[in-house]
Amino acid sequence: MSILDELNKEQRKAAEKIEGPVLILAGAGSGKTRTVTYRIAHMVKEIGISPLNILALTFTNKAAREMKERATALIGDEANNLVVSTFHSFSVRLLKTYSERIGYGRNFNIYDVDDQKSIITKIKKEMGIKDSDGIQPGKLANKISKLKEQGIGIKELEREIDMRIPANRLFGEIYQKYDEVLKANNAMDFSDLLLNARKLLDDAFVLERIQERYQYIVVDEYQDTNAVQYALIKLLVGPERNLCVVGDDAQSSYSVRGADYTNILHFERDFP
Repeated sequence: MSILDELNKEQRKAAEKIEGPVLILAGAGSGKTRTVTYRIAHMVKEIGISPLNILALTFTNKAAREMKERATALIGDEANNLVVSTFHSFSVRLLKTYSERIGYGRNFNIYDVDDQKSIITKIKKEMGIKDSDGIQPGKLANKISKLKEQGIGIKELEREIDMRIPANRLFGEIYQKYDEVLKANNAMDFSDLLLNARKLLDDAFVLERIQERYQYIVVDEYQDTNAVQYALIKLLVGPERNLCVVGDDAQSSYSVRGADYTNILHFERDFP
């Protein structure tokens, strides 16, 4: 008798494959999350993999909570040792431990959209930019977030836009001042959480410890990953390449936030 007996034939086939890269492609309503939760239960209860070595990533707190609840129903208290998290929450977890290695205090602040708009409004005032100039703080904050989630910081910006154009040059100045304010206040915005977690994994000391801890990684709704999340995943995966991604290439919910559904199409190329 196995935990997996409750799955159908195709779900079970996906849940039984544990080692190496695994791509689970299925449409809406086919039981993708159910399959991956049973897979985790099978790993812990029947294979003997420590829940401490499993990391499951998804996109909303609701999805993470539901996956954790399902896992708890299947494996009991051992689920307390599973890390089931959104990308942003996992990034905060990393940064709370290692932020000093990239120049931030451990008790860094996290700025939300209202904080972003407030900073940009203040920068506009300092630069003498009037509201009539049509530069809206909310739109600028969104543009900066999108650039960061594509991995485009101040240094990369000049390669992306023509700085000879006055409007682009002005945006570049605002972007730079905005980042300087955040750094001066030991603060990160939501996009910085991802960028700085990614930056941390360039540190061999951190990377070795994280890969040793999280030996099995599961990513739900993989089609919704953006460029920085994708880079983060590629670094998190250790030499055994125990990565399971689940998704539907026809159903991307977060394209507005920089998601790139081609990440799921290229999975077999990147993880043969």
